[in-house]
Amino acid sequence: MKTLAKYLAPALILSLAAACSSGSKAGDTDAGKNQETPPKTQPQVSTEPVTLKFGINFSWLSEEERNKYIVEPVKKRHPNITLEFIDLTAMSLDKVVASGIIPDIVQSANPIMYTYTDLGLGDNIEPLIKKFNFDTSKIDPVGLEAVKISSGDSYLIGLPWTIAFNATYYNKDIFDKFGVAYPKDGMTWEEMRDLAVKLTRKDGEVQYRGLEPDVPSRMASILSVGYVDPKTNKATLNNDSWKRVFEYIKSVYSIPGNETYRWVPAAFTQFIQEKTLAMYPGLNHLPNFKGVTDVNWDIAQYPQFKDKPNTGMQVDEWVLHITKPSKHKDQAFQVIAAILSEENQLEMSRNARFPILKDQKIQEEFGKNVDYLKGKNLQAIFKTKPAAPVPPSKFAAEGSKLSQEAFKKYMSGEDVNSVLREADEKLNLYIEANK
Repeated sequence: MKTLAKYLAPALILSLAAACSSGSKAGDTDAGKNQETPPKTQPQVSTEPVTLKFGINFSWLSEEERNKYIVEPVKKRHPNITLEFIDLTAMSLDKVVASGIIPDIVQSANPIMYTYTDLGLGDNIEPLIKKFNFDTSKIDPVGLEAVKISSGDSYLIGLPWTIAFNATYYNKDIFDKFGVAYPKDGMTWEEMRDLAVKLTRKDGEVQYRGLEPDVPSRMASILSVGYVDPKTNKATLNNDSWKRVFEYIKSVYSIPGNETYRWVPAAFTQFIQEKTLAMYPGLNHLPNFKGVTDVNWDIAQYPQFKDKPNTGMQVDEWVLHITKPSKHKDQAFQVIAAILSEENQLEMSRNARFPILKDQKIQEEFGKNVDYLKGKNLQAIFKTKPAAPVPPSKFAAEGSKLSQEAFKKYMSGEDVNSVLREADEKLNLYIEANK
């Protein structure tokens, strides 16, 4: 409240205070239990014209997709609602609030949800879920639980509408060149490394690399370890999970000819342009294949640790919030419900935007409207579930930088325990200095 209040104009402060005094307490509602005795009719909501301010990062979602998956479904169901988008790429949310503008709806993501909650904008959305008889059971439960973990609340402060997926992209021509069988769904990281040994070869002047395992932080997220313990505000880089990640990735880079680690975005450039990388496990790169006709590629299931079967990177989803000061909460929820409608989620899935609804029929339609995805093993995407998210921290960016610096020192020959202990100490000093 104090953080938000210093940004708000007096009138907005009064409206916020009223909202706080009338709002539900933590734990008063339960989204799951609300579905047991649903009302037979939808609530009466004003149909008077209203404009809602919608804060969203334009760099995350193109204008075409904003229109297709947000504007059009809302206009179809609620023609009285007009959306005024605020580009959070051009101006961060805290600066928008400082200017006196409070969006009605804000889109955040798990790893950076604190940029929303730290401003005091978060509000319990469960009373609206009950009021509108919205069936949360149709949403992937992993996605719902991730909202609570990321916010630190026992109730939902928003609803996810799309989630990142993991897959292994591979170049079939490189496998064919060296007579190696294509990767299969269900492979472990160790099996993937063994496969990489067979594919890391030099042919004439061209050096082929078998596998790019990606940055350590992404692999660490499979084990649900991050940089900072949110309860103690202490670094968490010096532990067995980070050591396990460092040692595995080094074993991949230690394959003769596979030494140079490229990471993002250079690794994908090596895969799609240079065509010398055989396998690249990663996030959703499907849009990057548009117009690419000279790479014979396909996908397989994302690799897994033996003790973490069918588990990929941590949940990374886009979450829609209704801000506490909004004067149009009912209409804002109508917007979110339209985006989460089965009709809209089906359209998203057909166009390879990953849906949050767990409906099998919606999943089976994934990518069917995209010509260049025809014939690809797209259902491999659904075989991997995201790991539980790491509670976000404002010090995560520094932790990521220090973890990568530590890994480079480890690659240069320093002891793994020493580099992790040093990174942990440096992050604790940074946290103390920047509280």
